[in-house]
Amino acid sequence: MEKYQQLNETQLFMNSELIPEKEITLVNLSLMLEHACLAHQIEEEERIYLNEDGIFPFWIRIFDSAHILAFSTYIKAQEDKTQDELLKFCNEINQKFLVPSAYYRDNRIWCFMPIYMKDHLQKSHLLRLIRYFGDGCSKVKVALASHD
Repeated sequence: MEKYQQLNETQLFMNSELIPEKEITLVNLSLMLEHACLAHQIEEEERIYLNEDGIFPFWIRIFDSAHILAFSTYIKAQEDKTQDELLKFCNEINQKFLVPSAYYRDNRIWCFMPIYMKDHLQKSHLLRLIRYFGDGCSKVKVALASHD
């Protein structure tokens, strides 16, 4: 819960291109997403759920000790596909698309993208990656629907 209280009161990072790592908190990320007009909500599991129209919905989570910000989401697997077929599909996705990486678990195709944030994070890069990841997940969903 402490992360929720780490609000940057000066808001200096909002006008800067670089966000210092120590200021990358859920609240500050939420403020940045709000400033960029991206619909989202902070969830109890210490993550942000991004649900902007036109962007495939996904979660953003901070892993402080690894200096990583991670995007993740899932697509329900087709019930008529075997586990081997779905694993093969994930391997194809990982070969064809740079983002996202895909894996199969719990009858879902999971998409994941880590972003290294040691020392700082470039705000414009993060905002581009949000759209890039969402677009990649949309492509995975279309590929899954048409996968033989």
